[in-house]
Amino acid sequence: MNNLAAEELRKLFRGGKLKALLLLSFIIGVLFVFIGDRLGLADNLPITAIELLLAVVLPFLMVALGSNLMIGEFKGAIKHALKLPISREFLFMGKLFAGWAAGALIVLCMIVPTFIGGFILHGAPAASTFGAGIAELGGAVLFSGLLLVLANSVSLWVGSSAVGLVVSVVLWMAMSVVGFLEPQLNRFFVTNYSDWLQPLLYGGDAGMTVSTLLFMIAYYIIGTILGLLAFQRKGL
Repeated sequence: MNNLAAEELRKLFRGGKLKALLLLSFIIGVLFVFIGDRLGLADNLPITAIELLLAVVLPFLMVALGSNLMIGEFKGAIKHALKLPISREFLFMGKLFAGWAAGALIVLCMIVPTFIGGFILHGAPAASTFGAGIAELGGAVLFSGLLLVLANSVSLWVGSSAVGLVVSVVLWMAMSVVGFLEPQLNRFFVTNYSDWLQPLLYGGDAGMTVSTLLFMIAYYIIGTILGLLAFQRKGL
């Protein structure tokens, strides 16, 4: 599985889309350092960056990557891969792990510059602040990976990366609107999971964090199963 995922990740790097997303992420991270400094956000620049960028920018990048993670290959390379003596389940999980790793790299390319920029401009942060930033970075990676898994599943079912991208964005916007109008439903929507670590880090509320984490795990499982079912139907 590790070898397959590594090979799939290399294939993603050979394509232009991942390189473009990584470059865009890095540029956004660098720009955020200078903009945040001018706006007086320097005290907790990495944490502020994570909170703000997870609202729109990172979800869109994850949807853009996830919507084309597998469905785009059914017109070419993946048809040959399906003829290999590898089960579809194994191939699917290898591609999914590679996509998840690529998504993590996008998050790192966007957020790591804020850590470096904050250190250069304002010196080393307090140990507690730095620890909270690292924890939130890990939480952002986990959350972003979930969006990628769900976007991949949507695209596989609709049969088009472009349509999958549009449908995923529309679903995200719909959940945001419904969550705003009916706050009691927020706990069921992935749009409310970006700050899942904050209750534990800043309020000591482990119960809220664990509850949200369980919902995220459930969505991970649902997205993976639905994506695998759609993947198995392709090319039949």
